[in-house]
Amino acid sequence: MKESPSSQSTLNSVCETPPSSRGSRGSGVFDDFVEFISDAVVTFDLLGRIHFLNLSAQSLFGLSFSEYEGKPLRQIFPLLTDRELCGANSDLLRKTSISCGGSLRAIGTNGRELNLLLVAARVIDNSCCQLLLRDISPANAYREDLLHLREINQAALQNIADGVITTNTLGEIESLNPVARQLLGLSLHAGRGVPVDEVMTLIDEQSQLPLPSLVEEVLRRGRGIQVEANVQLHTSEQQDAVAVSIQATPIRNGQNQLSGCVLVIRSINEASRASSHLNWQANHDLLTQLPNRHYFEAELSKAVAAAQLGKVCHGLIYVDLFQFKLINDTCGYTAGDELLRQLAELYGKKMRSQDLLARLGSDEFGILLRNCTLAGTQRVADILLREMQGFRFHWNDQCFKVGVSVGALMLDKTIESEAQALSAAHASCCAAKEAGRNRLHLYHNDSAMVRRRSEMNWVVKINEALTDNRLVLYRQAVKPITALNSLQATVVDSDSLPHFEVLVRLSSSEGKLISPAEFIPAAERYGLMDEVDRWVLKNLLGYLRQRQENALPEESYAVNLSGASLGDEGFCEFVWSELAESGVPPRLLHFEITETAAVSNLEKAVEFMELFGEKGCKFYLDDFGSGLSSFAYLKDFPVHFLKIDGSFVKGLEVDSTSFAMVSTINHLAHVMGIKTVAEYVENIALLEPLRKIGVDYAQGYGIERPIEIAMGQKVVGKKVS
Repeated sequence: MKESPSSQSTLNSVCETPPSSRGSRGSGVFDDFVEFISDAVVTFDLLGRIHFLNLSAQSLFGLSFSEYEGKPLRQIFPLLTDRELCGANSDLLRKTSISCGGSLRAIGTNGRELNLLLVAARVIDNSCCQLLLRDISPANAYREDLLHLREINQAALQNIADGVITTNTLGEIESLNPVARQLLGLSLHAGRGVPVDEVMTLIDEQSQLPLPSLVEEVLRRGRGIQVEANVQLHTSEQQDAVAVSIQATPIRNGQNQLSGCVLVIRSINEASRASSHLNWQANHDLLTQLPNRHYFEAELSKAVAAAQLGKVCHGLIYVDLFQFKLINDTCGYTAGDELLRQLAELYGKKMRSQDLLARLGSDEFGILLRNCTLAGTQRVADILLREMQGFRFHWNDQCFKVGVSVGALMLDKTIESEAQALSAAHASCCAAKEAGRNRLHLYHNDSAMVRRRSEMNWVVKINEALTDNRLVLYRQAVKPITALNSLQATVVDSDSLPHFEVLVRLSSSEGKLISPAEFIPAAERYGLMDEVDRWVLKNLLGYLRQRQENALPEESYAVNLSGASLGDEGFCEFVWSELAESGVPPRLLHFEITETAAVSNLEKAVEFMELFGEKGCKFYLDDFGSGLSSFAYLKDFPVHFLKIDGSFVKGLEVDSTSFAMVSTINHLAHVMGIKTVAEYVENIALLEPLRKIGVDYAQGYGIERPIEIAMGQKVVGKKVS
């Protein structure tokens, strides 16, 4: 009861995995690692039947694995002959182990013909073959070449120490590299679409007269112009002029027609050029070319200071991508990088020139809206959400609908620091994420924000308590109802062993005892419950070992397990290790699992129950009836006891509906051979209706209040008030 590597090495690692450690899919050679590599993996047997396709192969051939499983390999490779497909001496099996580097013809999505490179192949145990294939079809190769060329160009423009500007035939700016922005004093998305002569002016150093427009001259003449010296660059954003040399060159399209102009601007002062370039790199994200977190926090600090004077208000928006890791895992990090670049450009187009868009983390963006009202901040956030509704990310014939969560707040007199502002914006973003994809949450002191801030504070306190060993174990008796003629009745269960549920409290640094209702929700939300569960189990087994060493009577104890522990691959091994080290008989250790935790980790929960149930541990399904699918899942869990949710037990003696629910649950459990426990039995009056229904056990403050468990030299008997 709760109180509240390379392709070849990748293939080899799969093929050489011992049979005992392999999964049940893919002809016994499947390893989860190959699911997400970008090359296609195909496994087939001696009869030429398909046993396994990884995600890349499914995407390449255009059908799911279930549509291919057991089908002839010819469905993918139509040019293979029967001899190549079948038989113990199959040509394909014999050749593939040595013919890497060759190609196979295949049929892909929508009947598209594919040319596949055989990267690696392996015959496994003389029973099946596994191929590692890469699409080298002309269309795909052309696309990859373009992407590669673009990456090279972007890297070159980003890292050279010269400013580069491109324009269209109207002299309007189409792109600027980081150094050009630095020279012109422009933010990331400012300047695009603006005539270049409006953002920069070239002055003859001797005459101090403006030079004719180089872009106009190049577009008129159709040939390049170069000015080497005695030129000063003046901009509307920079007070001081910069001595430069400048080269203007026409851009032509495939029909040799003028399509624009490219300007290369070089600062004469080399030290200034190098310093400017290094400064830009220190304050920007190299992938998206957006300002980085360091720069954003510095600008945010200035905005907070201005807002505290009461003269201006600014808006702050925090954006978090939804399931960004899924794209990285399924398509690779190159796809993830491309998505971030596209989103940076999409968001930037919606910003004003004075606004600041930055990349704060791997998949998080921050926006500082200078001199903006609450209505304006909400309007920008709504625009971003509408843009995301229509945005689709395309990669290798796959299409992804990308979602975001948006948190927003106003920077005013109440905000004390940039750290507080970012924390509040992030908390709002998390609240939006809980509400669903593509949601906005405006920060204010509502109950949800108060609760979240409280939970975030608890994370530090819980970690400190675990480090300082300040968690405290309590126990509460579970008694058979038939023996409860009075509260002084003997505590005996059906196995003639007193039985208790283990409860946990937290002792604050000031010595105050804190109820789990205050800190458990934070531990669950912020991923600390598995550590709490391990602490409880380890210390309980230590206590039971002490009882054995002191020849005290045996007692059984039930420990609550969270969904995080059930989903932890190493938790099972941890329990085995602790049981073996303590020497405590497994029959004295019971586990309580809530319906929610069990359903969310169904396969692992059942595996855990079966494994430890065979050794003598007992299992309780806690809070039964609180979920909508309780009865549907009950038959899947090998439990020994069922705890009827306390909401049905309270008021049982006067509420006919609760009486009927408890009767139904109790009858179903008994039909399945499961004993029942009524939770939250707060008074003696509840015992009679429970006895009439036939409930086996009772637990609650009306039976016995929780008592602190004796650890070391402590004495059992300190009750909870």
